[in-house]
Amino acid sequence: MAAPDLLDPKTATHNTKPRLSFSTKPIVLNSSDDCDTHVSVMKWKTVSAIFLLVVLYLIVGATVFRALEKPYESSQKYAILKEKLEFLARHSCVNSSELEDLVKQVVSAIRAGVNPSGTPSNESSMWDLGSSFFFAGTVITTIGFGNISPHTEGGRIFCIIYALLGIPLFGFLLAGVGDQLGTIFGKGIAKVEKMFVKWNVSQTKIRVISTVLFILFGCLLFVALPAVIFKHIEGWSALESLYFVVITLTTIGFGDFVAGGSEIEYQDFYKPAVWFWILVGLAYFAAVLSMIGDWLRVISKKTKEEVGEFRAHAAEWTANVSAEFKETRRRLSVEIYDKFQRAASIKRKLSSELGLSPTQEMTPGRRTLSVNFTDERERDLSSFPPLTKNSSLYLNGISSDCLERGEIAIIEHLK
Repeated sequence: MAAPDLLDPKTATHNTKPRLSFSTKPIVLNSSDDCDTHVSVMKWKTVSAIFLLVVLYLIVGATVFRALEKPYESSQKYAILKEKLEFLARHSCVNSSELEDLVKQVVSAIRAGVNPSGTPSNESSMWDLGSSFFFAGTVITTIGFGNISPHTEGGRIFCIIYALLGIPLFGFLLAGVGDQLGTIFGKGIAKVEKMFVKWNVSQTKIRVISTVLFILFGCLLFVALPAVIFKHIEGWSALESLYFVVITLTTIGFGDFVAGGSEIEYQDFYKPAVWFWILVGLAYFAAVLSMIGDWLRVISKKTKEEVGEFRAHAAEWTANVSAEFKETRRRLSVEIYDKFQRAASIKRKLSSELGLSPTQEMTPGRRTLSVNFTDERERDLSSFPPLTKNSSLYLNGISSDCLERGEIAIIEHLK
């Protein structure tokens, strides 16, 4: 029996498994099918196919990024080399080795999280309470922007222990926030579904519309609105703000754009507020990815059922063809056997009328002996198929003129 379709409104009322639309009621798995624990392991062929697909995807991405970014990298190398030469030309008292030492110190300061630009009176720290809180949040969320990192041995050891304990704890928090967020969205979408039910809209369309509304409203609340806020506060362009939001909520975190990393006077609550936005946004993205995964599982299950039905039809058709072939072969064997039996019966009858035993060998004289049959005898024999070479029966001692006179030679052998 095929599993009920999660997208089919006819079976939705009898289905106790999770579906794609949101509901305010908890879902209980009480189906008898769920009592049997069945672990489905992906086959090696499927794993290999997915691996090759991922490798191909990586090759395509590498090719595109190389085509887009390498010319910019080359231009930047040429620009910094030109700046160095012009600086040395304007300042003859500085040689190239001293300039390279200064550049190395600047790069080392940047890697340590210190901004070398500005005046000595700049007392802002990358490790104040707000920045430290934001860094700790990026550790347990596994984003890791990389703009600041611990450089002392004690800091690195504590970061290892802190991450091992904090990441699972944040995972539990993220799951709880995701459940509550889904409940809040579910209540709102349930009201929208009731509205569509009054308009006599099919259940499938209602679920598709509710899913689209959930995605659009979430993108507006957690992507578009924060992008506008970051554009206004950080002074980024619209693309840079949207880029930061998406890279952050997908936990990629390159670190090229970080909220609170500019030389701007920020409020004390700004970076903690950014972290709480990251928490709720990650929960939303987790809910969306979970919903997409459920949708793909439903599609995969339907595809497997369709492939199974196709294989069953193919096996049934193969069995029918094989049975027909065997029946045809059996029928032909019976017909050929009957013909041989009739031919043998004719031989025995002719031999008995000529006074020959069935095993007696014919002499050349007897082979040319012919018997004239009456019209009645000819009518009796006319129902039998003609004894010709094409019927695999040979006439011995007969010529064409004998056939015209109605004479039949005695059959000696059945080939």
